[in-house]
Amino acid sequence: MKRNQETKWNFIRYAIYVVIALYGISSAFLYYKQTQWTGGAVYESDLPAHIKMIIVDGWYYSLTAFVYKALYMFGNGPMAIAVFLAICTVAAVYLTYFLMLKLCDTYKILKIDIEETLAKSKWESLLLCLAFLINFVMPCYIRGFSNGRYIGMESANIWHNSTYIVMKPLALLCIILYIDLMDSYQDTLSVKSWFAFSFTLVICTGVKPSFLVAFAPMMAIFLLLDLIKGIPFQKVVFFGLTVIPSLLVILLQNAVLFGDNTGNGWEIRPGYALSMHSGYPLIAAALSILFPLVVLVWNVRRLKIDRWVSFAWLMAFVGFAEVFLLCETGGRASDGNFMWGYSFAILIIFVVSVLLWLAEIQAVKACAFLEQEKKAKENYLRMAYLTVASLVLLYHIYCGAYFYLNLLRGVSYYMWD
Repeated sequence: MKRNQETKWNFIRYAIYVVIALYGISSAFLYYKQTQWTGGAVYESDLPAHIKMIIVDGWYYSLTAFVYKALYMFGNGPMAIAVFLAICTVAAVYLTYFLMLKLCDTYKILKIDIEETLAKSKWESLLLCLAFLINFVMPCYIRGFSNGRYIGMESANIWHNSTYIVMKPLALLCIILYIDLMDSYQDTLSVKSWFAFSFTLVICTGVKPSFLVAFAPMMAIFLLLDLIKGIPFQKVVFFGLTVIPSLLVILLQNAVLFGDNTGNGWEIRPGYALSMHSGYPLIAAALSILFPLVVLVWNVRRLKIDRWVSFAWLMAFVGFAEVFLLCETGGRASDGNFMWGYSFAILIIFVVSVLLWLAEIQAVKACAFLEQEKKAKENYLRMAYLTVASLVLLYHIYCGAYFYLNLLRGVSYYMWD
């Protein structure tokens, strides 16, 4: 019986591999069609503009420019770029899965037994499936609260902006490497791990600076807290120095994007970016992260005791504050480019929230056979919470699947209804 169960879960895992592969193939098709976009609403994307910036204009504002330049040497540049972006898209799914395993192992957000073979197959299959679904979640769409299913409603998953698509797996890798360092630097800070994290952070920032501007403030806050707790000053400083090369990259990018000859700039203008495409920006923002908010209400006490839960939510808060307060001027005024850091932070709070949701499912199973009245009432409350949270999560996933399938049909990513 045990062997049959193990075979079943292995089969499920391989089936998920096939689904992810099909997702990669379909995304390559989507990105290739987007490279052909010349106007109108069919397969609309930022990708042709990004390609033109380097191939025609020679404007090296992102490391993706060098990649695109190299891929055009293969003879069929658009197809090569589409395959490259599809690889990044699939990589984001697997890195989400590895991040979930890392959080389970390091912070015990979810108690999983990966020592016993059957349990390992079961949990790996489940977490891989959830990682795939997290890379599909979109805002809970309610007609009237935004001008379309994407625009004006923040999302962790974006298929029309190539720099975000490339940044996403790199940022996930940064988070994984950061957890390794944060877990070990108090005792022994590995120089090799330090360079690996710093280098990955530089590459990620070079592709798109949005991740760093949301991540670095949280890293600084938690290093300061460690210093207050008594961690040696030299260790805290050495850890913090990992961001210096990336900050230099941002200065270079700022000169390219907002130099005197560009006509572009930025200003503090509260609410402007959020209100461009929604008459109810705060409601739209809440609908974008409705599942994490439901989970947070149930687990609010964990903000004090769980370092990573608080880190993820603080990073989301910083990202949201940036997009709320800041906007660009000039030719980029309507692009909403301060949104991208918050978009990635949404992905992280979804990861954390899904793990906390699974932890509650575990708790329900653990006390399902207890007959004490207090435990029974507690279990009923958990069941009510899990029902609401599960329905909201399913709607997030439905909205994402609906959105992606329509993108494959050529519908504009604005997706007005």
